[in-house]
Amino acid sequence: MNSTNLIDYLSLLNDVNYDEVYLKQVFQYYHERFMHSDIAQAFLVYEDRVPEKYLDNPLIGLCDRTLGRNIPTARTFEGGAIRGSLQRCGIIRPSGHELFRGCVVFPHFNRDGQINSAVGYRIAERIRYWDKVIVRWKKPKPNAYEKQAMLIAKELIYGKA
Repeated sequence: MNSTNLIDYLSLLNDVNYDEVYLKQVFQYYHERFMHSDIAQAFLVYEDRVPEKYLDNPLIGLCDRTLGRNIPTARTFEGGAIRGSLQRCGIIRPSGHELFRGCVVFPHFNRDGQINSAVGYRIAERIRYWDKVIVRWKKPKPNAYEKQAMLIAKELIYGKA
């Protein structure tokens, strides 16, 4: 590979948004789990809480708490990158638990076809009092963490913290 091809390849790698890639893979995984779950599919038939407009979603998914077993551990380079990305997005909590655990998930797309929010409906018969029946998620804006960190740094510099 000559140097111009290498530079083109590296610039292409820099243009890839890995957070988007991982996010899309998670919702595709949830969709596969939904397609193999008779309970989740029956939930949509008999449950009145789910609005009709959600039922034609092409990527309906099920979060059955198996995602973590299919991602490499956080101690590996790849697993740390994937889990960190999903934590920044808010799909996985810092404890490692999935936000939508036990939910049928309906992702929402923006004009570019990227997932920008999702709604989950718990399918369990018994829901703990601290769990929400409907879980809502919105993807953070780009560079949201960097902006928040700069505000904290500014407060520390000026002694307001």
